[in-house]
Amino acid sequence: MSARNPGTTLDLERISKVRVNTNAVLKRAQYVQALKIPKKQWQAAWLLKAVTCIDLTTLAGDDTASNVHRLCLKAIQPVRQDLLRAVDMHDKACRGCRKPVHHWHCVVCHVSGITTAAVCVYPSRVANAVKSLRAANSSLPVASVATGFPAGQTPLETRLQEVRIAVADGATEIDIVINRMLALTGQWEAMYEEIRQFRAACGDAHMKTILAIGELGTFTNVYKASLVAMMAGSDFIKTSTGKESVNATYPVAIVMTRAIRDYFLSSGHKVGFKPAGGIRTAQESLVWLALIKEELGKDWLCPTLFRLGASSLLADIERQIYHHVTGQYAAYHELPMA
Repeated sequence: MSARNPGTTLDLERISKVRVNTNAVLKRAQYVQALKIPKKQWQAAWLLKAVTCIDLTTLAGDDTASNVHRLCLKAIQPVRQDLLRAVDMHDKACRGCRKPVHHWHCVVCHVSGITTAAVCVYPSRVANAVKSLRAANSSLPVASVATGFPAGQTPLETRLQEVRIAVADGATEIDIVINRMLALTGQWEAMYEEIRQFRAACGDAHMKTILAIGELGTFTNVYKASLVAMMAGSDFIKTSTGKESVNATYPVAIVMTRAIRDYFLSSGHKVGFKPAGGIRTAQESLVWLALIKEELGKDWLCPTLFRLGASSLLADIERQIYHHVTGQYAAYHELPMA
């Protein structure tokens, strides 16, 4: 993860002056979607980059220790070894210790094998994920949703305790949800104070703040909520829980990334961005990478500052890599699923 965002004092005057030009946002989003997508080996490289930015997620009511274990194994080896070998991206030994390295960039080897960025589960499944990853000798981070996910409608002390339990069980990243009522009624000071308490409860764990943009009403509200979340110390801001009727969209991403840029220019602190909900195809992942490069620059094109929250996206990316290597599309049953 990147350096923590310590946050700043709440600037209510700055927030009150926020105005978002909807037409300009929509026009910019259309431009990004129309950008040319790389082809052939360049597309394969971008898709592997996307894999390294995925928070491989299971947030189902029927989650068990066994399917979390399967998810962890898939996160450690997200793309079949023979396919990685064909594009010269299979696991390599560290030149210093000669042990296998499972990450996109290694300070010794520079380029190595591929893993997802993290595994994301409910708090009650964090211990299962930590156990599975340790058994596989993997240092992959475990992220946990918390604070009454997805609605955030439980008492504050309950939400804080949920964060503490997830951290105690081994989660190193916490995805919190904001109280949408506070954002919708303009109670920015109260929202700021709640997020500060969540940040304190996270301790050393990085905090991603979910705005649930589908329930905030306007782009202006999204921008204001983004600024308040960052001022309160969020290390990432995230679009959605994936449970709303509207989740990650390109226009909202433009608004949130502009807020990230605004905050960086005023404070000097880089905050990450995580779109989540409804991202299912390899083509979409390429558009998201292009959007981040256009809006925030290449510094953000890494797992420490950009994540894709997804559960089914990886399967389509692996199928595209398979097509690049073999010239044919694999049936889904030919590839190990999460």
